[in-house]
Parts: sequence; structure tokens; C-alpha cells
Amino acid sequence: MGIRFDRQWMVVDERGMFVAQRGDSGRGVGIRSIGQVETAIDDDTLVLRAPAMPSLVLPLAGSDGERTAVQVWKSQVTAVDQGRDAGEWFTEYLSRERAGRYRLVRMPDDGVRRSSRGDGELAFADGYPFLVISAASLADLNGRMAAPLPMNRFRPSIVLGRTEPYLEDRVARIRINGIELQGATQCVRCPIPTFDQVTGERGKEPLRTLATYRRTDRGVVFGRNFNHVGTGELAVGDPVQVLAWRDGDP
Repeated sequence: MGIRFDRQWMVVDERGMFVAQRGDSGRGVGIRSIGQVETAIDDDTLVLRAPAMPSLVLPLAGSDGERTAVQVWKSQVTAVDQGRDAGEWFTEYLSRERAGRYRLVRMPDDGVRRSSRGDGELAFADGYPFLVISAASLADLNGRMAAPLPMNRFRPSIVLGRTEPYLEDRVARIRINGIELQGATQCVRCPIPTFDQVTGERGKEPLRTLATYRRTDRGVVFGRNFNHVGTGELAVGDPVQVLAWRDGDP
């Protein structure tokens, strides 16, 4: 399901509908301030922090607990409720912006959710277990704008270094430390990159600039979605081997 613990937790409302910085087409509860929840992982706990809130500490080990039906985009899945304390914490914090009752849920270890295309599996990411962006792509984009933006605006799983811009668009398969990743679709960008991930404030960039040179018939794209085959360990600095290029590329 992608990187271990990545997007394995999700906040839902009273209906079991997922909460994000924005909703879309009747799915999802849009609450900007959820983007200000900071996470940290140590050996055996997940620590959550938010403005003017005490820290919430949860165990990493296991995913036992009451099972409940939840929805993330079009997917109906069974998740594990993370308990009353976690629910009260998120209810107190998020109700400052939107009154309601909220719960924190976790994808169980035996949960199954298929990627939008291909044979991948994922937890609560939008549609694929990996989003890959090269540092050179961001540098190229920032060179076209008046003010540069950080990579966290785009929420990639893997950042490629020492490549030409937009190399991720051209590869069909790559291997990192023995793990094969299979290219799927280019990532069509929703409004999330326009949100400052520290303040929650929204602007017009980078979508305004991206629309001038990265628009397709599906929308504005930046980054590439990948599925993965097999498991193993990834580390910063691992070399990336290109196994196959997309049709028509050298």
C-alpha cells in the first residue's frame, strides 16, 4: 500500500465521509484547517499536533479495534476506529471551522483498496500508492513564477534528484533498491497546491502558471502516479534505475 504508514489514517465525519482540505462533487468534507495538523512518527507512536491543541499520541503497532464503514472518494472501505480520545481531539479542533462530530480511522493491515488503474493497492491516498515528482520539475516551475513554492504543496511520495525536468512523465517502469514501480497516469492537480500548508491560506499559484504549459485534455498535470510490485526498503539517496520508457520516448 505504498510507503508504510503513509496515508494510512483518515478523518471522517458522522456519515463516515472523509475530511480533506477540499471536497469535490458531493464527496469529501472540505475543512482547510486539517492541513495544519502536523504528524511525527517515532519507533512506536504516531504524534499529532495542531494549533492550540495538546498533542495526540497513538500507537503504531497493530490495527485492532472497532471496524466501521467509511468512504474516500468513490471507494467504500472498512476501517478501524482509533478510539474515543482521537475522535474527541479531532472534533474539538475541526469544529472551530466546521461544527460536527469527527473520528480518526485507520486502514487495517488486511484492508484491500485497488488503485484507480493497474494492479496496485493503497490505503487512503487519492488513487495510487505513489506520486513521483523530480526536483528539477519543481525548479523549472519555480523559475516561471514570481515567488518559488516548496515541494510540500504537491505532496509527493518520492522526489527524484539529479534528473532533467519532467523525466517522471516519460518513464514506464523504474526500480529503486529492488522495488519496481510501474508508471500509471499523470497527476491531474486539484486546488490543493494553491494552499499554503502552514497557514491554510489559498492563492492562485501554482495552478495559474502550470495552466500555461502543463494543461492536457484531462486538466493541469504535475507529477506522475505509480503502482509498485513487491516490497522492500527505500532510503534517501537510493539510485533510481529506469527499466522502460513510455512508447515513443528514447
